[in-house]
Amino acid sequence: MVDGAAVHEAAADSGEMMRIRGRLSALNGKRYWRSLEELADSPEFVEMLHREFPQGASEWFDPVSRRQFMTLMGASLALAGLTGCVRGPKENILPYVKQPENLIPGKPMFYATAMPFDGYALGLLAESHTNRPTKIEGNPEHPASLGGTNAFAQASILDLYDPDRAKNLLHLGEIAPWNEFVAQMAPIIAAQKATGGTGFRILTGTVTSPTLASQIEDLKKQFPGVRWHKYEPVTRDNVREGAKRAFGEYAETRYKFEDAEVVLSLEADFMVSGPGAQRYAREFARKRKVRSEKDTMARLYIAEAMPSNTGVLSDHRLIMKSG
Repeated sequence: MVDGAAVHEAAADSGEMMRIRGRLSALNGKRYWRSLEELADSPEFVEMLHREFPQGASEWFDPVSRRQFMTLMGASLALAGLTGCVRGPKENILPYVKQPENLIPGKPMFYATAMPFDGYALGLLAESHTNRPTKIEGNPEHPASLGGTNAFAQASILDLYDPDRAKNLLHLGEIAPWNEFVAQMAPIIAAQKATGGTGFRILTGTVTSPTLASQIEDLKKQFPGVRWHKYEPVTRDNVREGAKRAFGEYAETRYKFEDAEVVLSLEADFMVSGPGAQRYAREFARKRKVRSEKDTMARLYIAEAMPSNTGVLSDHRLIMKSG
């Protein structure tokens, strides 16, 4: 509440004072104001409230200001177009001395490849135009994808055209040849052989490649003291621990959703995340289709703490804490 002395100091003259007292006498109950200026409700205070936010924020209601905005935006777009029309360096376009086999300009070529994801290979088909990859699709003949892809595989094509992508071997910020790297590593490896590799550490992500695992094991035989560290930002340690409790040893579980009549998912978004998610999504989708009277539709039960894409498709969803 505001006392009379404070109001008297805020009012400029007796007429203003009488007006404020008249407003107060017409009110019932307690009323509160943030300041004396708000109580006085002067034109200056109303103008200040109108422009309470940064200068120009309220000008959107002025048609002249909107016209100014469109003018500035049009000029900005025009300037942006001019900057994109900068003449690049002169380059020569030369024809093939020997035409590559099966290369026809304008006709795409497809290559079967694989992308590591969560330590496993995801089968892909890369569309290429004149030896330049332009699109990624799933390989229908690969068992891990069955023709499906994820967002990471679709975005991987952009890595090939990333201007910040490392194109050369760097040493202390300078481009260095590979033989220089080998020359500098030779005395370090010799010193490690003398100690049996006690200071030698290998850091990798999840490795499921038998070839790479065999190479690392051969390296460990040459350096008995070497330590191999594996790290992933999002691990699957709980999955491995669950497999050990179920089977008595660490095992990589592979599910057959095409044979399942009832699926119970305990906070597992198996249709989106994890190895084989693309295959699982397609197998489960096929099991949900009823083509004849003998077919049965699979049921999906899920318990999870956070909403997931798999949970949205479930028949029964139980929301509970992870603990």
